Amino acid sequence: MSLDCCTEPVPGPVVDTRVLRHAWTALGPLACGGWPIPYSLAPGRRAQTFAVLDEVLAGLYLAVDADGRLRWLGKAHRDGGIGARLRDHLKHPERARVFAGVFVVAADPFSPPQAIKAAEGRAADLIGLRGRMGPRTWPVVTQAQWLALVTSRPAPRIISPRPAGDDTGDRSAAPA
Repeated sequence: MSLDCCTEPVPGPVVDTRVLRHAWTALGPLACGGWPIPYSLAPGRRAQTFAVLDEVLAGLYLAVDADGRLRWLGKAHRDGGIGARLRDHLKHPERARVFAGVFVVAADPFSPPQAIKAAEGRAADLIGLRGRMGPRTWPVVTQAQWLALVTSRPAPRIISPRPAGDDTGDRSAAPA
């Protein structure tokens, strides 16, 4: 398989506040950090962008062309995070040519990988991308599945509401 095996990504909608709100909403309580801002993928600015995005280990990203149209909605949850995933995309000449910028919705890096995957599918549905951007596919999840995944968090330590023998209900003096 050669690097120029794939066709140019089909353009989607212009990435505006509505699209970003849907991507943010899709992560639910896993979203962290500030509101997504655009990062440049212009060849002269990539090093600066990757210096920032290499620190984002999990989340959703929306790659846009020079006209601000969505060219790729994806997720990252692995070593290298968003920066590594974008570098993979930019190895394809057609993507390197059309990807002009990226918006990133950061997620808690300790989020379960299946929750990030479900959020990607949920974002695609909220934005209305299925069948609209060529052969691109996203995970299919029901709202109930998405909700169960993004709200389930491992409990590092479960404590009783009051220490044994304390019937006052006041925990202010209780040991942590």
